[in-house]
Amino acid sequence: MQTKNLIKIIKAEATVLVSMIENLPDDGNVQSYEVELLINKIQALNDIAVHLLPDGQNTAETNIDVEVENVRRIAEEEAAKKAAEAAQKAAEEEARKAAEAEAAKRAEEIEKARKAAEAEAARKAAEELARKQAEEDRARKAAEEARRAAEEAARKAAEAEAKSKSLAEELANNTVNVEHNFSESTVTEKENDSKPNVQIEQPTTLADKFQQHVPSINDVLAGLEKKADIASRYNKRPITNLRKAIKINDRMLFINELFNHDSVQYEQTIDMIEGASGIDEVLAKIFSQYEWNQEDKTVIDFLELIYQRFKK
Repeated sequence: MQTKNLIKIIKAEATVLVSMIENLPDDGNVQSYEVELLINKIQALNDIAVHLLPDGQNTAETNIDVEVENVRRIAEEEAAKKAAEAAQKAAEEEARKAAEAEAAKRAEEIEKARKAAEAEAARKAAEELARKQAEEDRARKAAEEARRAAEEAARKAAEAEAKSKSLAEELANNTVNVEHNFSESTVTEKENDSKPNVQIEQPTTLADKFQQHVPSINDVLAGLEKKADIASRYNKRPITNLRKAIKINDRMLFINELFNHDSVQYEQTIDMIEGASGIDEVLAKIFSQYEWNQEDKTVIDFLELIYQRFKK
């Protein structure tokens, strides 16, 4: 009866031992107390199993001790194996994470390079667009200036044509009047033989009436000073730099109307004016070189600027 009870106890303890072994961690991280519990449980089974042997048979006890040692060794080897596997898995995980980090870093560098390339391309595109816009603006301004110059030239041409027609009509009227007077004088010539001969004024030709002459400096200054409040047209301040004071539209008008479309002559004249000691010197040089009509508005505007340049 005692033997049956011992067997039941051994089976129960063995079941507990098996459960303890199954609950060991798979990663091999076995704690020392867990190993000690297993050894104690095996030793308890050994102590119980010894009572099942007949008296005087001590070899069984020795065999159980050997078995306990084998179980302990196997448990330690299993723990070491699991620890090695866990370490290998940890190393593999670290390597995987390092590879992923390197790949992410490389991808980030590639993305940065791509964005930088896109930004550079966008910058170049913006610069090209700005350059084209500037060229279009310059072209539009040039076209506007050309249009204004053409309109001004057309206006002057119309004025010149109207003036020419008026002069032609005046010349024709003068010729008719002279012929009429000459006819009357022929009829009464015999009646006036005793009187002195009457000199008939000959009609002036168009060339004689508008013959060019070089005005004196005093004439030019007097003509300018008779203009209506010249100083007020320039804010009552003298001009210190003639080149800067002339606007671009006026510059184009002066070059076309006064200097026969020759910008070099214009620039040389401006340099001469800026380097002159006084207005007398400037006017003497200008009217000795150019035959300008002082009644022309463009001539008046240019002379007024010169006047303001040397006005004290």
